[in-house]
Amino acid sequence: MNIKSLLLGSAAAMVAASAAQAADAVVYEPEPVEYVRVCDAYGAGFFYIPGTETCLSISGYVWLQVGGDSYRNALDTTPYYGGQVGNAGYDLNTRARLNIDARSDTEWGTLRSYIRLQGTWGSNADGNTTFDQAFLELGGLRMGYTESAWAQTQNGGASNWGSHSWGGMYYGYQQRHLIAYTFSGNGFAATLSLEHDEGPAATDWTPDVVGKVAYNAGWGAVWAKIGWDNAGAVTASGRGWGASVGMQYNIPNMAGDSLRLIYYYADSPNAYAVGGPVGGLAVPGVAYEHSILASYNHVFSPTLSASVAVQYFANVYGAVTGTKYTNDAWAGELSIVWTPVQNFEVRTELNYTDATAGSLATGDADGTMSGFIRFTRYF
Repeated sequence: MNIKSLLLGSAAAMVAASAAQAADAVVYEPEPVEYVRVCDAYGAGFFYIPGTETCLSISGYVWLQVGGDSYRNALDTTPYYGGQVGNAGYDLNTRARLNIDARSDTEWGTLRSYIRLQGTWGSNADGNTTFDQAFLELGGLRMGYTESAWAQTQNGGASNWGSHSWGGMYYGYQQRHLIAYTFSGNGFAATLSLEHDEGPAATDWTPDVVGKVAYNAGWGAVWAKIGWDNAGAVTASGRGWGASVGMQYNIPNMAGDSLRLIYYYADSPNAYAVGGPVGGLAVPGVAYEHSILASYNHVFSPTLSASVAVQYFANVYGAVTGTKYTNDAWAGELSIVWTPVQNFEVRTELNYTDATAGSLATGDADGTMSGFIRFTRYF
């Protein structure tokens, strides 16, 4: 064997050994990428949180609003209803709202948590940003801080809120700590809500109570509700109640058009009484015994709609004594909504309010115009 043969043999052995080592080498595969999956179980906008079966939606809006009302001297003591803005002139505000909604299916129904973050900035100052609402749901059970069941309930449909506008006229909007349960099925919904007392006399263990029944169908809806204020009413006992019945009729062959009629009653100024324009009062009123609201919404096109509403009030309760007077009042409203492109809305709402002096004072309050134009970007 010569040197040349030895070198060739050594080289061949080294190549074979290298090939064997290469065959035994561990090859690391890249980690699989887990893309966000769309969750369509709860409507548009939900996605699965990676690694879970929980669906999450993040939504909200930003708006700029310019509001104003009839002129009035700030030193004028004539009875007057201020409307959208105090005294005279115009006012601007910007609002940002963020909604975080998480849901998942369980054997007891949908498990849900909802958080609403909101900040509003006025004309001359920064605004506070707060967690405006937070609640959880399991099936028909709702617990947390949100709208009172007097204003909004699960599966309430047309029975929620007041008129067709953003403001809704005067219907007793409020937010409460509450524990509520809603039974619903086949268009029927019944809610019982235990709500935290908000009045100055709220020193016992008894909560306020709201009960509501509603039926929603293709032709419209009917509903009735009652609210018991355990400690906030201006009465000898500190207790009072309010009740309301209403209906909505969806106009046939006119998609989106509907007529809404609602009646409100209160036995005293309490949390579930309806407020309204107040005029000619030496002691400001806070609620009315009777009120009737009528509202009609018309859809002109997919991008333009308008609603008109009128509300009448009779027999105002004084704020301090709860005494009932014969003062009456009325309010009118026009709302126009234009959506030139998807998720962008231009909304204007105009209100006229007037109140009579009745048995409490002489002279009528000045009628007042108020309103706003608002530009909103939803996401």
